Amino acid sequence: MTNFTDAWGFSKLDVFETCKAKFYFQFIKKLPSGGSPAMERGSKMHENIESYLNGWTTSLIPDNSAFQEPIDALKAKDFKAEQAMGFDKDWNPLSDWFQKGVWLRVKMDASYIDGDHGYAIDFKSGKYRVPSTEQPELYGIALHAKNPDLKKVTTEFWFLDTGEVYSRDYTAEELLKLRKKYEKRVEPIYMTNQWDPQPSNECRWCPYSKTKGGSCKY
Repeated sequence: MTNFTDAWGFSKLDVFETCKAKFYFQFIKKLPSGGSPAMERGSKMHENIESYLNGWTTSLIPDNSAFQEPIDALKAKDFKAEQAMGFDKDWNPLSDWFQKGVWLRVKMDASYIDGDHGYAIDFKSGKYRVPSTEQPELYGIALHAKNPDLKKVTTEFWFLDTGEVYSRDYTAEELLKLRKKYEKRVEPIYMTNQWDPQPSNECRWCPYSKTKGGSCKY
């Protein structure tokens, strides 16, 4: 079967370690995965915040109103919204995340720098849930790799529906050590050519499952 040759990111690593067949259907065969009302709502909330931060619209929609004050404070900073970052295998930032040699792609909802302290922010819809360590770590690694003079990076998840915030701090030394962890974890993605299903309770929601008319035998 086919090997994976594209760049990786948090979602791809998460899917690969959950079920190789789903990874194959989604990221190699690129079969449609469909959507859901919750996903559509989340996209609209993200689009509204991006438009508001960039001055393309003058107001937040009601679903985002719990974070009116923090978003206004963010708007007053020298922020970057929907920042798409591409890196090569040596963690060097690339000018275009689709250019030849891109190995990792990371997209942050918002980020800003305050002296030698960087902040990476991700907006979440739905219930508050403590995220896995991978996404905050990758945001921290990416922001530091893009701005190597940073001594500290704070990653924050803003839960728009509940008004809650998850925050995690990383020193530059921690982020440099974490790079090795992901280099090792990502290796199997590029070495694998057998995309066998790994049935679990996750099959209930998989768009490629047999019960949803998908290509998987489970």
